[in-house]
Amino acid sequence: MAAPVVKNLMVESNKMAKEGKFELIEDLHHYTSGFKAIYTDYGYFGVDELRQSCGGAGFSLASGIAQSWLNESPYVTLEGVNVVMAS
Repeated sequence: MAAPVVKNLMVESNKMAKEGKFELIEDLHHYTSGFKAIYTDYGYFGVDELRQSCGGAGFSLASGIAQSWLNESPYVTLEGVNVVMAS
């Protein structure tokens, strides 16, 4: 559901920007900020739950789960804390 909304806003805002109108950029920013907060939370908490459910093996670098957790963890704070981004 998110992708069509953002795609349509991007297409429309590009058309309007060529005419010198930038009203939709603010809406696009609000949608993408909210989606960033939602999807990075899903990614982080999903990998963290997987890591915890595997017990000690979840910390083993051989499993690949620990590296996935390390890759996902920065995204919940990069470019803005999700609590703020979701507001």
